[in-house]
Amino acid sequence: MTHTRPLKPHKAPEKGEKDRSVLIVAHGERGGRLDNAHLIALTQEAQSLLPQIQIECAVLKGDPSIADAWQTLTGKERYIYPFFMSDGFFVSTILPKKIKAAIGEPFPDLHYLPPFGVSPDLPQVILSRLCDFLDQEGRLDERPPLLIAAHGASIDRQSCLRANELAKEIETSNHFSPVTTAFLDEAPFLEDVIPTLDPRTIVMPHFNGLGSHAIDDMAALKSKAPSGICFTEPVGAFPSVANLIAHDIATALDLGDRQQEAAE
Repeated sequence: MTHTRPLKPHKAPEKGEKDRSVLIVAHGERGGRLDNAHLIALTQEAQSLLPQIQIECAVLKGDPSIADAWQTLTGKERYIYPFFMSDGFFVSTILPKKIKAAIGEPFPDLHYLPPFGVSPDLPQVILSRLCDFLDQEGRLDERPPLLIAAHGASIDRQSCLRANELAKEIETSNHFSPVTTAFLDEAPFLEDVIPTLDPRTIVMPHFNGLGSHAIDDMAALKSKAPSGICFTEPVGAFPSVANLIAHDIATALDLGDRQQEAAE
């Protein structure tokens, strides 16, 4: 199994050296904590791992706003890192329009990076955390069922497709069986599936933050779950997420020897 190796510290750049800026953009917490503190902490950690560039964050709803965060960027080259779980219609079409409206002026050297949820290293980060979770529960010798609880959408298949791709990859590890998916906004619906689960099941919320879906919706579903069901924290709160974000950014910006690597 591969694990994400933390980036080694590097000498901080001289003033004016940060000619590239990355803005991590998320939806914003509409429930749960409501303060976006988790996103801010992830951004600060990623910045500490990649001091040679500027990394800030913003949300579509709440603070820090895109308009305010944009004013803090100093790079001539600017990149958007969508902190979303899939690459569907919202991220590919609606998000750029919202960012353009928030910026309010053309910026010719603006680039969009692949979203967090499609990182090629994300499945291994998830699997590593799930195995740690089993170890903490004293269940490493088991092959319990795993349910991936995802958003889904009635008009866009990408959330469903990405969740099902992840399920297939995790199932090949032979740590869980079966690995299935259910959704908030499309069939099979979580509210229908959760009460029918095998009591040995681990439920993994496939969400990036600590807002309404990951906190409020999961709490409501827990109340319907059979005794024995265990819920992990949402994927976006897994311990290696900041390292993975830094790795994605370093790879996309071709930072060379300062790029984070994966190790056996």
